[in-house]
Amino acid sequence: MMPDLQPRTNRAPYCLYGEHYWRSDVPICMTREREFFSLPLHMHDFVEISYVAEGRGFHYIGDERLEVGRGDLFLIPVGTAHVYRPVSPNPDHELIVYNCLFAPELFDRLKLTYPLPFAADELIAGSSGSYRAFKDTHHDMRGAMEHLYAEHMLREPGSEAAMLAQLVCLLLALHRNERCPGAAPASISRLAEVFAYLAEHYNEPVTLQRLADMVPVSVSHLQRLFKQTKGQSFTEYLQNVRIAKSCELLAQTPDSVRDVAARVGYRDLTFFHALFKKKTGLSPSQYRKHAHAHVRQLSEINQRV
Repeated sequence: MMPDLQPRTNRAPYCLYGEHYWRSDVPICMTREREFFSLPLHMHDFVEISYVAEGRGFHYIGDERLEVGRGDLFLIPVGTAHVYRPVSPNPDHELIVYNCLFAPELFDRLKLTYPLPFAADELIAGSSGSYRAFKDTHHDMRGAMEHLYAEHMLREPGSEAAMLAQLVCLLLALHRNERCPGAAPASISRLAEVFAYLAEHYNEPVTLQRLADMVPVSVSHLQRLFKQTKGQSFTEYLQNVRIAKSCELLAQTPDSVRDVAARVGYRDLTFFHALFKKKTGLSPSQYRKHAHAHVRQLSEINQRV
């Protein structure tokens, strides 16, 4: 049963409604937010999986104040009051959080397609403001969140189907983490250092030999591990990380397209334009216009809550 979301006191938190975020009949949305002190304590009528991607800060959730940092993940059920705060208002103390929002009833649709090994109320339903906290020690959860965000922003054909598949992968990772904390498939464990390195150095020249030496394995075996773990080649993975980051920069900074390309590791502007168009279906300038329109829409939504 969905909790009563009506305010009980004059100090009740704001309530956010999923209908303002869904852009189709598939009730799922991804955001990447730099947390400030402007968003008030709030609750929502959807499930939220939030992942701290960068920085440090605090998560006020229920009656608790939790110190958080990179790799912390929270599964927040319907009706749970919470808000993130950076450690201070200083712009250098940033706190970046990925948020996957989806309607509780979406789980029923997923069960019709995937033979999931758990029931919805075991993982995503909460009571009395309960929540679940995880630590992404093997970087598999970060990868799922980044892929969800990239699919949401790039909006390629089939993006909603890809988002649902990634959501299932994420839920399964959370379920396995609860059953066997600290355990991970051997391929993920062996690539943990590689994924951490690429998250920090994606804009630098990266060779397969350098990454293979980290594991350590041969270059050919590293390529097979990438396929097993990510379902794509190393080159495809690095391109997707760079293009997803360039989308963020185009949406959130006034940097020129040339500067954005350089910041994500591409000095050849012609190649960057062609790759960006291939991955997103839009030119960088067209994408920036679409992203700014989307930001204005979200701003209007926030002003109504």
